[in-house]
Amino acid sequence: MSLVRSRRRLALCAALALVLSACGGDDSGGGPSFQGNEDLFTSAGFGEAVDAVSGEAGADAPILRVQVTEGGAEFQLRDGEAATGFIYTGGELKPVEVEIIGGGTLEGLDFPLTEVDPAAIDKITSGVVEASGIDDIEVTVMTLEKQALDGQLRWVINAEGGGRTGLVFNADPDGSNVTSPTGDIAGADAGGSGGGESGGPADVDSAVQDAQEIADCIQAAGTDVEAIQACSE
Repeated sequence: MSLVRSRRRLALCAALALVLSACGGDDSGGGPSFQGNEDLFTSAGFGEAVDAVSGEAGADAPILRVQVTEGGAEFQLRDGEAATGFIYTGGELKPVEVEIIGGGTLEGLDFPLTEVDPAAIDKITSGVVEASGIDDIEVTVMTLEKQALDGQLRWVINAEGGGRTGLVFNADPDGSNVTSPTGDIAGADAGGSGGGESGGPADVDSAVQDAQEIADCIQAAGTDVEAIQACSE
């Protein structure tokens, strides 16, 4: 397998939260193919990615993070106090470099690949439609990792639809219990589709804005661990 030089930075905070940001780009010539990556947002397509990683790293490979985007399904693996990774894109599995930034330990942050359930994907996509009340909602990013606040393994889902962007949902590892941390979404946009009662548009917009400001702060902090911590204060 050729090495894809799409490097990722995992910033390790004192709260043992992993913050991932892009570092560098692809220098492998023509770059990886994104063809067929839309299938990764289905259980069948994502299952192929999980099987590929299992065949390369083992069924019990210690996973730090799984993230699905239009660019592919990326798997961050723990290797002691270091990390390695793979990305499944265009129907191929390729290794990626992972750099750990900051102090602390990775102990307790990993989970076995066997806990990554492909069946969760279809449950999540249908659950997001139900939870949002927006018929044309589309999932854009799905991330599975242990959460900083409670250490629980959980999916965090980003979506857009009904004229809205930046919608966020949480789900259990098996894809059940899809909920919005900002409250009900349906009715927040008068032009959006779907039914349901309004969850307080102003409150939802404010919560989404706050979340975006925190994300922007973390991005601007780069590898400064203290600055990253200050973003949530």
